[in-house]
Amino acid sequence: MNSSIAFLTTLALLLPLPSSAQPLNQGSNQNPANLNSTYNIQQVFGLSLDKRALLGGKVISSAKVTLSAQVSGDVLTITGKEGDMFKRGAVLITLEQKSIQAQRDAVYAEISSANEALRNAGVQYSQSIVSPNSNSMFGGVPGMFSMFTDPMVKMSGRGDPDFDKFANRTSRYTSYQQAKNKLTQARLKLKQVEEHLKDATVVAPFDGVIVVKNVDQGDIVQSGQVLMKFANIKKLQVELNVPSRLVTSLKLNKRYRIKLDMVNIVVNAKLSQIYPIADNNKHSVKVKFDLPENVPVLVGAYAEVEIFETDSGSLMPIIPETAIIWRSSLPSVFVINPQTHKTELRFVRLGEQISDYQKSVLSGLKIGEKIVTNPNIMMISGMDI
Repeated sequence: MNSSIAFLTTLALLLPLPSSAQPLNQGSNQNPANLNSTYNIQQVFGLSLDKRALLGGKVISSAKVTLSAQVSGDVLTITGKEGDMFKRGAVLITLEQKSIQAQRDAVYAEISSANEALRNAGVQYSQSIVSPNSNSMFGGVPGMFSMFTDPMVKMSGRGDPDFDKFANRTSRYTSYQQAKNKLTQARLKLKQVEEHLKDATVVAPFDGVIVVKNVDQGDIVQSGQVLMKFANIKKLQVELNVPSRLVTSLKLNKRYRIKLDMVNIVVNAKLSQIYPIADNNKHSVKVKFDLPENVPVLVGAYAEVEIFETDSGSLMPIIPETAIIWRSSLPSVFVINPQTHKTELRFVRLGEQISDYQKSVLSGLKIGEKIVTNPNIMMISGMDI
């Protein structure tokens, strides 16, 4: 009897209770689709907007140059680092100059020798004019001996003293011109060496800032090697890609309102350039606006440009701001693929603010597509919704 009671007690303990089995079964039936049921899905609708469009761009430098070494040598000094500002003409890098200075000293000696050779050639040429008989056996005395000997030489047919004098004078003149040309060559060579000596000192081409420094003090550089990149931050521009349909609305030298996101201010900037070729992949045209001077903004900052369309009325996709997430500093939304019902990350170009919680989309999204209106940072492409 006791053994039977013990056996029944053990069997009851081993059997699972119905109440405890229910939560386990529910947990085993859970899947990612049920966990994602908290996400809200909304279909993108269209709205006919006013003639205003907001386009995003970035602040760039109006001038950016790459400073390269014009001569080979050691880097003696580097003034400043990335971010340091310099006035035009300030010395940025100094390269080794001793070898170039030695070349200059050699050219100075060459010029001195050329001057002496020119002086001697000039005297010889003058002698051929003033004293043409200086090469005769009597020491250049053109007296009665020359009067008698010259006709006799002509009559004998052994030569022409007048032509010999002319040939001697021409030879002396040629020597004089050659000496003169050598002096000119030496002076031009000196100019070339002095230019190389000047190239050994790299100076700021305009008021600006060092953007990238590629060498350090003590490095050995070759001619043509990049030393640093220098940019003008006094005159800044805003660069953006405008959809092709909006290009006809733009006018050169006209001022447009630009919001600088970094300092949260709005300025009026002049449209300075419209590129003549459109991007075939993005279907847009690059344009540049000149920002006013002394605007407290850095290169690379985000900016929004307000452009008014000349012809509008078409429907624009409208999405809630909660659906917008920022990946790689670009606005994007998660779109539901109608075939696979999975999420797809889609980069979009935002337009103007429609209301306190809605924005228009210029490109990247179509009316009728379904999007996730409340994505979180854990959401990725390929999730089942």
